[in-house]
Amino acid sequence: MIKNYILSLILYIESSIALYFFYIYSLDLVNNLLFSTANHSLLFILSISLLSFLITFYLGTYFSREIENKIFYLIIGIIYYVIGLLLFNNFINIYLTISMFFIFKIIKIEYSFFAMIAYFLSILLVVLNNSIFINIVNRFIHSKLETLYSSYIYDIYQIYGYQLLNTYIGGYETAISILESVGDTNGAYILYNSLPYVNQTFLNNLNSTINEYLNQYNQTINYKLENIINNFSFEINISIAIFLITLLKIFLDINKKVENL
Repeated sequence: MIKNYILSLILYIESSIALYFFYIYSLDLVNNLLFSTANHSLLFILSISLLSFLITFYLGTYFSREIENKIFYLIIGIIYYVIGLLLFNNFINIYLTISMFFIFKIIKIEYSFFAMIAYFLSILLVVLNNSIFINIVNRFIHSKLETLYSSYIYDIYQIYGYQLLNTYIGGYETAISILESVGDTNGAYILYNSLPYVNQTFLNNLNSTINEYLNQYNQTINYKLENIINNFSFEINISIAIFLITLLKIFLDINKKVENL
């Protein structure tokens, strides 16, 4: 039994350290993704950290199956909370939820409806007090909407722009025909030779005008989008918290199966 105490304590402490690295590398990876850069080495380290946390936590659970001492689980809960407090200097952090798991384990309600509500509220506090979560979703929504309306507006401008270009060139060609019909071959020759230059100049000016209007529309629409997204920030945070509590529920279900081995 003493062996189980020692092994479980070591494994739970190791899992808390692995969780710390997973959290830190997750934030680094998210920051990279927000700027559309992929770091494969960071992703590898993140995967190793997550795998280390899961393995050590589940092994700690396995070796603590026969331990009924409530003080032991209280100590583990305090260790998780203190580590979180020291590493993040914040009462509200990811360790709070894991710490609550061990506290609830003492009164055997760690998988109850009441416990799930408490877990959800703690996760919601983590989400509300960490802007990185809302920034991820906001950036994703904004990028998708921006791509949609920008491409749509650009296509419209291109269609009307080329129609205008064709009309302009058509008028230029008509002028050449008129000069030829009245016998002014010299004037027609000058217009004909200058047509490629005029064509390219007109097209460049047209594209410049299109891009200028697009930038103005982008600034206006981006401002509107940010206001809309900010108005739904609480709903977005609730959705993020529900997603995270779903992941936690899966984690707890697997942990329960390990306890019953």
